[in-house]
Amino acid sequence: MHCHINHSLFWTNLAPSAAEGKGNGGALRDAPLKEVDTLKKDFNATTAAIQGSGWRWVSKTLEIVTTANQDPLLSHVAIIGVDIWEHAFYLQYLNVKVDYLNVIWNVINFEEAERRYVEASGASKL
Repeated sequence: MHCHINHSLFWTNLAPSAAEGKGNGGALRDAPLKEVDTLKKDFNATTAAIQGSGWRWVSKTLEIVTTANQDPLLSHVAIIGVDIWEHAFYLQYLNVKVDYLNVIWNVINFEEAERRYVEASGASKL
C-alpha cells in the first residue's frame, strides 16, 4: 500500500517537459527564480548523498524530507516527491544519480505542486 501512495503522488508530480515543448513540466510561473534554484541545489546535493533506496520530498513548508524504502511521508504534507530507488534512474542514468536529479526538475509538474501547496496551506501561491 505504501508503495502505491508514493507512486500515485510521484506520477501526478510529473508532466512532459516544457523545455522540449511537450507540456508544462519544469515550468514554474510566479516563484522567485533564485529561491527555486536554491531549493533545487539543496535538494539535489542532499539527495545525491543518500545511500540506498527511498524517497525525497519537498513539504508544504519547503522543507526537504527523506523517507526510507517505500515508507510514505507521514510527518509533513508533500508537495513534490522524487523516487530515489535505483529502478527510477538506472536504465537511463546507470548509477549516476546526480544526472537523474538534475533532469527530474525538467518534468516536475509545478502546477500540481502549487495546487497541493495551496490546498495544504490555504495560501494563494507557492
